Amino acid sequence: AVQTLHSKLVDLFKPWIFPLDTDDASNPRCYPWLETDATTAGCMVDLYVQLTDSLHCKFRERLLPGQRGALWLCMMKYCESCTSPRTPEYLLYLYHTHLRRLPWARLHPDTQLMEQLFKSCFLFLGEVLCGVNWVGVLSDHAPPQQHHPSAIYPSLPGPQQDAMLVYLLYMLVFLTKEEQLLKPPDSPLLSLLVQSSCQPWHDVDLSSYQGVMGYVGTHYPPSLLLSTDSAPQLLIQLLRSAAGLWPRPQGTTHREDTVKAGVCVCWCVQSLVSLEQAGGVSLAALKAQLENLLESVIAFNPPESGLEQRHMALCGLFSEALALLNRVGMSTGEALATHIISWLDRKARAFPILPLLTACSQCLASVRHMTRIMEACITAYFDNAEEESVGWGPVLASLQVPELTMEDFLSESQSGGCFLTLYAFVLQRLNTEHTAANDRRTLALLNSWTNQVYPSGPGDEAKLFLWWHKALLLSGEQLQPRAGQAEAPGVVLGLLRLHARLAQLGEERLNSGLLGAIGLGKRSPVSNRFRVVVRCVAAFLAVQVTSESQLRLQPTGELELSAKAQQALAALEALPGSRQYAELEDSVNKALQFIRYPGNCLKDGPRLLTLLANLLYPDLRYLHIIR
Repeated sequence: AVQTLHSKLVDLFKPWIFPLDTDDASNPRCYPWLETDATTAGCMVDLYVQLTDSLHCKFRERLLPGQRGALWLCMMKYCESCTSPRTPEYLLYLYHTHLRRLPWARLHPDTQLMEQLFKSCFLFLGEVLCGVNWVGVLSDHAPPQQHHPSAIYPSLPGPQQDAMLVYLLYMLVFLTKEEQLLKPPDSPLLSLLVQSSCQPWHDVDLSSYQGVMGYVGTHYPPSLLLSTDSAPQLLIQLLRSAAGLWPRPQGTTHREDTVKAGVCVCWCVQSLVSLEQAGGVSLAALKAQLENLLESVIAFNPPESGLEQRHMALCGLFSEALALLNRVGMSTGEALATHIISWLDRKARAFPILPLLTACSQCLASVRHMTRIMEACITAYFDNAEEESVGWGPVLASLQVPELTMEDFLSESQSGGCFLTLYAFVLQRLNTEHTAANDRRTLALLNSWTNQVYPSGPGDEAKLFLWWHKALLLSGEQLQPRAGQAEAPGVVLGLLRLHARLAQLGEERLNSGLLGAIGLGKRSPVSNRFRVVVRCVAAFLAVQVTSESQLRLQPTGELELSAKAQQALAALEALPGSRQYAELEDSVNKALQFIRYPGNCLKDGPRLLTLLANLLYPDLRYLHIIR
């Protein structure tokens, strides 16, 4: 009935207020009035609007939700008849002035009407649609619709699970860049952006999301990402929510979320790169945006069910985010890498860090950045793990050493103090090849590293215990009778060099440089408990390895101490007498008891390190592997 009445109403007003088609090819349309007749024409348009409003009021309580009422019919007539590209501005101005008085908040749009938004006067229609109750509209369109938005705009994709939700997202993206819609104090567009934060954006499918982000990439400046205005911030929130990079109720996921999240992260990185290259962003803002990206990936809940699939999904997103370091200037990349490391240090809770560890080796072009961030990842993994008994297995499965740049990787890890990363490499190497030759090569590598590195302070000093524990184990195995004697001299020489290096590390002052040579070097940055550990291990080696030809490979009835061993033990016994070592007296005494026990021989060296680690570093979880 309402459609019939509206049709009669249109027929009545058609000659007076609607353009008519003609048979004249040179003048295909005949417009209803001239600009000079605006006052009289306004009366006719106003009358049409009043009658439409009356028709709406008469039938609005009689229509079921979703049925097309007078407002829908009026808007469709406007779109079909009054919005052709050559329609004079004075006609549009008069239409809009009077049509705005209709109660558009009660309009119930559908897919057919939404199509008109992208090919009609979309500013006016968008203004009208911003005042619609979209919560009710989407609720009524919850079942899948057969009519899809692919036919109305070139970039719109194919079939949709929820066409109206996609239309709404497109509409918000189209309109948010229009300043005139955001300027009014009570902007309906801004209100709609706020209300839309609770919509189920995760239901937007991949092809639609790609189309939306493609439009954003070509029609918005990169500075959109940095905008502090409310509308751009709300729009970015919606885009991230649709990709799964924004918290959702009950952890809702969409099967295409991982790819959508990748599209969003890529756009963010591209925007930051463009801004950095143009000098349009400060380093502080770059750091903040990169941290936001990493936090978004942490909050992402992959739809994949398997552990490996989830790991690789997060790894891919971290890789997209870390790609920023490859595409900015050298100094900026260095600053961003340092910021990532400090961000990892600040994290006080467990999070999916192993995918980030894998991502480092897959995407970072700078070996320096790669090794430093890997080390921070491994450290954070052990520091923040929820399980007390966290082990090295997951780290070894996640760490990927680049084969093409392996030598650079090892060199950079060594110079950068990436001790845990190098230990993981050693474990991977030993697990890959179980041969005596590989053990000897690995032992030589550990001895070489030990002679070239120095811990920067208490934060990383205990990491070296892992190296020495493994070196003592491998040395003991190489010196067993079944291993043959051909390589024994080289192993013994390695132990003597380890003893000498430990003696240096245990000194109170650094012995490098001219002042160091005369005993006036800077105070060693390591802690007192670290000096106790290295002096105890050095004393043990002095007792067990007296020369290249004299080793204690088996327990004996009594210890035969060399002068060097007696001197080392005497120095160790006197250590608690010093005020700075007084609190470590119990640990020193237990270590002395272990060293002096004749039942311990060279192969028990790893047990001494375990004892000292338990006494002096009980809380370091990365040492659990040697406990």
